[in-house]
Amino acid sequence: MLRYIFKRLLIAVPLIFGVLTLTFFIIRLAPGDPAAFFIQPGISPNVAEQIRQQYGLNDPLPVQYIKWLGNVLHGDFGRSFSRAQQPVFDVIAEALPVTMTIAVLTLIANFVFGIIIGVISAVKQNSFLDRFLTVTALFFYSMPEFWLALMMIILFALKWPLFPVSGLNEIGAESYGTFGFIMDRIWHLALPVTVLSINGSAGIARYVRGSMLEVIRQDYVRTARAKGLSERVVILKHALRNALLPVVTLMGSSLPFIFSGALFIEVIFAFPGMGRVTVEAIFARDYPLIIANTFVSGTMIVFGNLLADVLYAVVDPRIKL
Repeated sequence: MLRYIFKRLLIAVPLIFGVLTLTFFIIRLAPGDPAAFFIQPGISPNVAEQIRQQYGLNDPLPVQYIKWLGNVLHGDFGRSFSRAQQPVFDVIAEALPVTMTIAVLTLIANFVFGIIIGVISAVKQNSFLDRFLTVTALFFYSMPEFWLALMMIILFALKWPLFPVSGLNEIGAESYGTFGFIMDRIWHLALPVTVLSINGSAGIARYVRGSMLEVIRQDYVRTARAKGLSERVVILKHALRNALLPVVTLMGSSLPFIFSGALFIEVIFAFPGMGRVTVEAIFARDYPLIIANTFVSGTMIVFGNLLADVLYAVVDPRIKL
């Protein structure tokens, strides 16, 4: 197991490096450059030229790449152009906990609700409940997350003001005490996590249903029933564990979708997470911050896929990595 993990980590290094290299060249194909961010009315055009010279933006692209590569190999991803020369990892350190909180809560909600809905649909196959859950899951699975977020804001924050529409906490929430602060944070996260988890849990429910229908027809399930075990024990203890094998692999592959969804959700709900930081960095042509965000996101996705492979072997002892 440790040897397999070590080999996967070695493979991940050139993979992430390749992603960063592509990002380096792609972002420079967009019109404009970071110097445009500093050009304001009344400022001499010569300032932009001085900024380009200072940051090496006038150098040929291969020269810029070699300089960037040398800095990255020393662990230096540079300083943000648009955030007062703040080190990019300091910017990410402030935004990453917000995105991770949303991602972890969404991941938990995805699998909890997806597994519950999928198991119920499989056990009640071809019943009215099964058809209702199937149609509902397909309806939400095909719904764009940004549109659903706007509809949720209109319904539950404007028409019926049950949830806050933006921000992580109310102004002055620190005075609520620890418990009050946490509850206020959860209340603010309710809508965005719901939006992200509805789509994901609907997709997982379809996988769980199909896998459960295949498993409950196996001989060992019929044997368990013949022994006189209760239906709950047969389904939850014997069938569900094997039905979750293909679902476990979704845990790692779902991370890219959660992060891409969080990008839109953080902008819509005005959350200071990595998604919003990335969008602002793209508009500002903040090359170092864009590349650093790509590095962190890519690293987390690679580790997520590695985790899925390891969990696959844990769930099914027959699999040897």
